[in-house]
Amino acid sequence: MKRITKEIRKLDFIATLIDTVYILFAIGLIYYLFSVLALPNNITDEVNTTYQILGSTWTSAQVNTAISLLVGYFIVFIPTTFSNWKRVRSKDVIEMDEWTYRSQYLYSFMSLFLSFNPFSAVIRFLNATKILTIVQGHGLKQSLINIKDDLLDFFSGRTFQRMKARRLARKETSESQQDLERISKQDFTLKVLVMVANYTFLTFIALFIFLPFYWMILTALKTNTELTTAVSPRLIIGLSEMQWVNFKVALDRFDFGLYLSNTLFVGLASMVGTVLTTILAAFAFSRLEWKGREFIFSILLMTMMIPGELYTITNYITVRNLGWYDSFYALIFPFMTSIFYIFFLRQTFKQIPDTLYRAARVDGCGDFKYLTRVMIPIAKPTITTITILSAIGAWDAYIWPQLVAPSEKYWLISVALRSTRFTDGGSDARPVYNVQLAATALVTVPLLIVFFSLKKYILAGVGRSGTKG
Repeated sequence: MKRITKEIRKLDFIATLIDTVYILFAIGLIYYLFSVLALPNNITDEVNTTYQILGSTWTSAQVNTAISLLVGYFIVFIPTTFSNWKRVRSKDVIEMDEWTYRSQYLYSFMSLFLSFNPFSAVIRFLNATKILTIVQGHGLKQSLINIKDDLLDFFSGRTFQRMKARRLARKETSESQQDLERISKQDFTLKVLVMVANYTFLTFIALFIFLPFYWMILTALKTNTELTTAVSPRLIIGLSEMQWVNFKVALDRFDFGLYLSNTLFVGLASMVGTVLTTILAAFAFSRLEWKGREFIFSILLMTMMIPGELYTITNYITVRNLGWYDSFYALIFPFMTSIFYIFFLRQTFKQIPDTLYRAARVDGCGDFKYLTRVMIPIAKPTITTITILSAIGAWDAYIWPQLVAPSEKYWLISVALRSTRFTDGGSDARPVYNVQLAATALVTVPLLIVFFSLKKYILAGVGRSGTKG
């Protein structure tokens, strides 16, 4: 293993910076293309017109193709650029091997032929060549010569001759050595078969989970005519057929500013309350000694067996009696605690050795100080997981917000998605599914980005929770 030099890290930094500039330019371009899209007169109408873009005439199909290519560019290169920034800024990545220069060659190829970024491609190509010279001891020219010699040996038959010689040599070995090789070969074959079966099963599960999201995006990009008249729905549509104007219609009919601010306020308030009550209750049930602790905790665990829908009527009556109906109080206070999160954090607190608590008591540390100075820092991954899941739960809430906050000024995003803004007709109004699912995608995609960005914290919290106690 060779250490990464400052020159290699600098070239990687410059290439990643150029990739970032390209992404920002692409964001500006896609914003411009969306701004010129013409809204239909009716929510169910199709848009088929021409646009004047950059001094030339574009059809709707050409604009849809351009936006589709830019979105595909985002899907591929934004995660790649983000991982490149993490690698450049990381102080743990200090060594390089053959996979390092191979990945740089791959990034160079992608930058040149997929993102049409020759500047980053040239820099990464030079960087990969430098890494190749350091790791292999020779440059790209010698590597190409070696590949040429290997190909000549393969087509001339010398490779097969060497393989035949090795087989003859193996036949001359002792019977015990042959038995050991046979056993090793059987073990290797079994491991390969098990690995193939595992990854095949995981691939099918991943496709099963991914299918609803794909169907949501696909439906959002179709025309209303196709959704209402097609006998058999298509699973693939062309780039020029993707109706990106549906997202603009959804933004035009959907007051994202109001609903997003309501959702963030309710989510933040309920999240803070949930974290505070969870920490205090978990500390009381895991560390403090008081009469009836285990009995009360068992009673609380029993409530987890009751479906949450059964609490809806009693909670509704309570909110009505308190005068909180049709207000933010009804959306926040009923969800400022969670038995599952208390149980989840209690398991982590139970793993902290009692010797730390007794040592802190000897040093004159009180219970609250011990909680804030010792237990919370140790249980930080679990608390982070609770925070993330609580915020996601507030974002996804639908039944309760629709029941206790009917006024539009208190609507959350999940409730607004089911409003009459996405319907067409009079008394027999029907949902316009392509526009409705376009709005749903705009709400879902940020949540998926947050989840995948913070998944390592969720997994760390789950791993720390344990089952002790």
